Amino acid sequence: MKNIDVFIGKSNDNVKRIFIISDGTGQSAINLMRACLIQFEEHNIRFTIYPKVNTIEQIDKVLKSAKEHKGFVAFTLVKKELRKYMHELCHKYDIMHFDILGPPVEKLSRFLNAKPLENPNLLRRVDDKYFKRIEAIEFTINHDDGKNLKGLDDADIVILGLSRVSKTPTSFYLAQLGYKVVNIPIVPEIPLPQEIFKIDQRKIVCLVMDPEVLQKVRQERMKHYKRSDNYTDLKRIFEELEFVYDLVKKNRQWLIVDTTNKSVEETAREIISGIYGREQEFF
Repeated sequence: MKNIDVFIGKSNDNVKRIFIISDGTGQSAINLMRACLIQFEEHNIRFTIYPKVNTIEQIDKVLKSAKEHKGFVAFTLVKKELRKYMHELCHKYDIMHFDILGPPVEKLSRFLNAKPLENPNLLRRVDDKYFKRIEAIEFTINHDDGKNLKGLDDADIVILGLSRVSKTPTSFYLAQLGYKVVNIPIVPEIPLPQEIFKIDQRKIVCLVMDPEVLQKVRQERMKHYKRSDNYTDLKRIFEELEFVYDLVKKNRQWLIVDTTNKSVEETAREIISGIYGREQEFF
């Protein structure tokens, strides 16, 4: 059984030991302990992490070390039998301890009127969703603002829209939910890439915005950038939006979403609902 030591502090004087015991990676316990420690003035802390602990013999070995070092024990164990043994031995050794999973699992069991599966491997399914999010974020970054059309077929959602209608923020929010997103700017003078018309048209969404609101957004943007064209001209913006609406009329499978005065979260929910028929959540 391998353990991992992590030191937090400035010196090795008066080090307090926290033992993390888990039937998984122990990351949940580490995150919780770190969040709690922020509330205290700086201390010298040594985390000793014991992952993949799933036998009574392993618990015996770890708790003997925790007793010797007068440490604090935090544990995440899904099997009730192991949690019970941990409590009994910690009380026997007079070790201060905290059961992270036990109380909420037991309360949820009563609330749901169901027995927990007690399978530590189920957490790895959550980890898979985490890696799916990371993959989606990397894909979306690489396909932001039309800079890369390779892998367009792999996109879950393709966002089209004029400048400053919230394409990029919406794309990145969707990516954090696990959706691979490509966003492509619409410029009336520049034809859209032909690749767009060769993919599943049902996953294309066109963002629009009230012209006067869009003008204000662009004017705010221009405080930081100088442009000599008619980028913020209201007549020009009306023409751009008319061009977009004409595009949508010609491509009736495209979803159109008005982002005026909407949060990114609201826009994302509308896109997910419109394309997939219902809201989906990744957690």
